[in-house]
Amino acid sequence: MTRLLIVQHLPHEHEGVLGEVLVTRDIDVVRCRAWAEPVPTTLDGMDALVVLGGDMNTDEEQDWPHLREVRDLLRVALDEAVPTLGLCLGAQLLAEAGGGSVHHGTPEIGWIPIELTEEGRDDPVVAAVPDGTPFFNAHADFVSLPPGASLLSRSADTDVHAFRLSAALGLQHHPEIDASFVAGYVEAPGVARYLGANGWTPEELVTEARRRNAAHRAAGQTLFEAWVDTLG
Repeated sequence: MTRLLIVQHLPHEHEGVLGEVLVTRDIDVVRCRAWAEPVPTTLDGMDALVVLGGDMNTDEEQDWPHLREVRDLLRVALDEAVPTLGLCLGAQLLAEAGGGSVHHGTPEIGWIPIELTEEGRDDPVVAAVPDGTPFFNAHADFVSLPPGASLLSRSADTDVHAFRLSAALGLQHHPEIDASFVAGYVEAPGVARYLGANGWTPEELVTEARRRNAAHRAAGQTLFEAWVDTLG
């Protein structure tokens, strides 16, 4: 049985649709609640690693000291070529672990069409869904690629949406989110203020999530099934 470590940054930022796929594929999941317990320093006994999203930025180590530990664990994954999936904050930490950088910018919020690059169209995971598929986004930080990384997708306002480095895949967007996830997300501290400053109310976001729920869940399931297929 494949054994996979999930690193979770906050209680409301969970694996969502990805978790459903892992259950159906009989993956043995080990969870690290990084806000409340030590982050492992090795991946001994693990076949894969997932680092989820979070409300914090990668440069907020003073308030969230576990970020440094997660970045170190991602370096281990890269060095040992452990299959890894980073989502949003997880992708940003992955980029930094590989020698890239992350910078602040204008937030990208909502369901954004993701455009595949030429390399992305040949990728077994990101090309599992059609070019231009809208995925949920809620980020104000942006990745500059690490040396040796392959750019797989972008959007109109974000130069890097998906990339590969070693055995790792980073996704700036959120295929794991569905309407129930969004309903919980908008209740988290500071989220309503963040949304309001960027053209959304919590009620509008939840309504749109419900409208798009079936299509977004289907796209996320397809993408995560394709990623699990690569684990062997």
